[in-house]
Amino acid sequence: MSRYVFHELIGTGGMGEVWRATDTTLNREVAIKLLKPEHAEDPIGRSRFESEAKHAAALHHPNVVAVYDVGEMPTASGLMRPFLVMELVDHKPLSELLRDGRPLDPEVVRDLLGQAGDALAAAHRAGIVHRDVKPANLLVTPQRKVKVTDFGIARAQASTGITGTGQVMGTPQYLSPEQARGEKATPASDVYSLGVVAFECLAGYRPFQKETPVATAIAHLHDPVPPLPDHVPADLAAVVMRSLQKDPTLRYADAAAFTAAMIGHGAADADADATTVVAAAPGDATATSVMDPVPSPGSTQNFVGMQGGPGGPEGPLPPRYQDPYDRYDEDEDQRPWYKKPFNIVVLVMLVAVIIAIIWIISTLAADPETPPASDASTTPSVSSTPTPSKKPEDEPKPVEIDEDDYIGRNVDEVRSELSDLGLTVKVAVQDNDGSNEPDTVSGLDPTRNLYEGDTITIRYYGERPVVEPTPTEETEDPEETEDPTDGESSDGWVFPSDIPTDGNGNGNGGGGNG
Repeated sequence: MSRYVFHELIGTGGMGEVWRATDTTLNREVAIKLLKPEHAEDPIGRSRFESEAKHAAALHHPNVVAVYDVGEMPTASGLMRPFLVMELVDHKPLSELLRDGRPLDPEVVRDLLGQAGDALAAAHRAGIVHRDVKPANLLVTPQRKVKVTDFGIARAQASTGITGTGQVMGTPQYLSPEQARGEKATPASDVYSLGVVAFECLAGYRPFQKETPVATAIAHLHDPVPPLPDHVPADLAAVVMRSLQKDPTLRYADAAAFTAAMIGHGAADADADATTVVAAAPGDATATSVMDPVPSPGSTQNFVGMQGGPGGPEGPLPPRYQDPYDRYDEDEDQRPWYKKPFNIVVLVMLVAVIIAIIWIISTLAADPETPPASDASTTPSVSSTPTPSKKPEDEPKPVEIDEDDYIGRNVDEVRSELSDLGLTVKVAVQDNDGSNEPDTVSGLDPTRNLYEGDTITIRYYGERPVVEPTPTEETEDPEETEDPTDGESSDGWVFPSDIPTDGNGNGNGGGGNG
């Protein structure tokens, strides 16, 4: 790691932390994502980290965060921590640009989701399904260019993936119905997640949001999609609603088809110059850009004109990012092969239903008046009185949790959620080396084979130690830095005046995996 000089911590997530650094060999600024020490010896954590490196490095697309290098960094204790060296992106996650009740301008949504669709289309062509498409994994630059990141739980369609059969991976609020059922994710699963993101951007709220993650996942399975607000153009609403079909065969087959529909219904921009500004409202002829391509440290960057709903700020939109790739440079083949596994699954389910029906009919057809055979050596008939058994509701129900959904969050909030799931919660504080936010969850134990009433322990970080700052050497661990989620922004990012700042600077999404 002597090639890289660390400067500051710019993001943290459930399993990783991201640092701004300099590549001294190529003399360029980079982002280095380090697997947290507590996950460095965890096989699953390492597998997800390696998966992100492999899948991101296999994709070469302007809307995918590039991976430059991978390796391991030894610590003072001898522990080897895997790291990724990535493109440093000047951005805000789309999740930070969304607020309840504050939808984005529909034309901005077309643009942002079109770019995200382009990136995922490249992944689908490479045989990769992202499986965790959500606003936090869509990075937006001041020039309104989208970068898709965090392929930590992505899976090659021909592989068995990181998790076992029946396990649910992803974020419940953006999970496709088939993923919620524990089935294999397909490109159509990513399309569903894109549809949820598009709905949230247009309406200002998610289509399905319940009190618990499990209830939210169930809503994706059974609840109808609520209508979009009246200000959303009908053609755009139709694209979103088709993407949110429960049956994956009724959605767009993949991200390429989604993008073609999303952009194809939008305003023509083939002749638009790269500096042209899309107006936020009819009659607004202002054509100016308020953002420098490369902001200097301490400069102010505004995301102008993205809000388009009631009460949104007026003014011009930033210039639309012009994709150098032809969005419609696609093969005529729409890759219908992915439907074959789905058809096999449907066939297996149908056979299982038929067998169950036959068993029920044969059971009901049995004559309860038939007297038992007199020969004691024969097999006794089934008694018409069922043997008393424990009622299903008397048995403890299994509780499934994903540790990544809770790591990095406030311990009291996590304790409340786990208690609501029927678990007995204990907490255990652990030492804070200064790089973690106090009272944030660092892990759960156990995380598998849990049932209602079982005890689960939440590990969380205590208060930061008070230490005098010391200069860092190139090969030493980076100096403790202020958490980018608190305080004043290190690089001067500013939201519109009615959106409170949260202090994040430049970064790459904090290294979260889900």
